[in-house]
Amino acid sequence: MVTTAGKCHCGDLKWEITTEETPVHILCHCSACKLIGGGDYTLNLIVPKDNCKITSETQPSVYTYKGDSGNDVQCFHCPKCTSHPWHYQTVNADNYVVRTGLLEGADKFSVAAEVYMKEKFEFQPKIAETAFDTVPPS
Repeated sequence: MVTTAGKCHCGDLKWEITTEETPVHILCHCSACKLIGGGDYTLNLIVPKDNCKITSETQPSVYTYKGDSGNDVQCFHCPKCTSHPWHYQTVNADNYVVRTGLLEGADKFSVAAEVYMKEKFEFQPKIAETAFDTVPPS
């Protein structure tokens, strides 16, 4: 098992995730990720909720919005700088979607896949060999 630390922009909110192997990036091009993150895509990894823990005294605030499924998505963020450690999709009840770009060593993680390619900006090249128009089949 690999434990990887993360922190927000201001450093007040800190967390750790535990994964089977070194984390990887899954790039998401969905419109919600682009609006919340302000970029072409977000860097993510699905991690069991039990493998994610806040290690700072500061606790995240939560913003809730409707996902593509019509179900709630909870966006956890630092109450001071608003960096997002993870999101919780009620349709994916046992997992968090962790923002891997905020983890230590993120510059060394490989890109495993891209999702929501149908919403990718035209100027953005395909990066991963594995890509899906929306989400991978179950």
